[in-house]
Amino acid sequence: MEIALQPRMIQFSLAPAYQPSATRDERNRRTIYAYHVRGQSDPFTELFNQPNPNESCELRETAAVTPQVFSLLNSDLINDRSIALALRLQEEQKTLDKQIERAFRLVLGRTPSAPERDRLKKYILDMQAYHHQTEPDPVSYPTQITRSLVEEFTGQPFKYQEILPVFEQYEPDKKPADVTAETRALADFCLLLFNTNEFMYIK
Repeated sequence: MEIALQPRMIQFSLAPAYQPSATRDERNRRTIYAYHVRGQSDPFTELFNQPNPNESCELRETAAVTPQVFSLLNSDLINDRSIALALRLQEEQKTLDKQIERAFRLVLGRTPSAPERDRLKKYILDMQAYHHQTEPDPVSYPTQITRSLVEEFTGQPFKYQEILPVFEQYEPDKKPADVTAETRALADFCLLLFNTNEFMYIK
């Protein structure tokens, strides 16, 4: 959200901040099918070397930089996807062992080894104990924000209100405060899988 709501300047004028699609169906899809505005990049795909939409591009540049790591670990987007996967696992499988196996199938395309299953089961149980002791804060989205900028010619600061209409009818994804401690613990396991080299880099 901090990155997405940064003010933008275009030709000596103010441009609206990036706003995500309001509905889950439009928002949660593979980026190859996502709607892209030529003059306004998606902050997340831009971080992962999205090509300049004003130029033809035969091959996306690749770079591994620190902000990518932190986004995959800490961003709302990846944590929301982890919770969504955890909810799917709980719906499809009833036991923790089966949920771990199903997650490996979905994320890595293989079954876990016995040591992997044992270590991850212990990890999930430890996280369950942790989440039972913590209560996450509910998340709300702003419908307007106050901007503070400096006038280019006089150097005087000024403020203005920017309206964010998409958040007036926004369909939020499930957040930590919306799910149980067991789901949050399973989501931590899913987040771990999303950050493995095996998932990130296809051989």
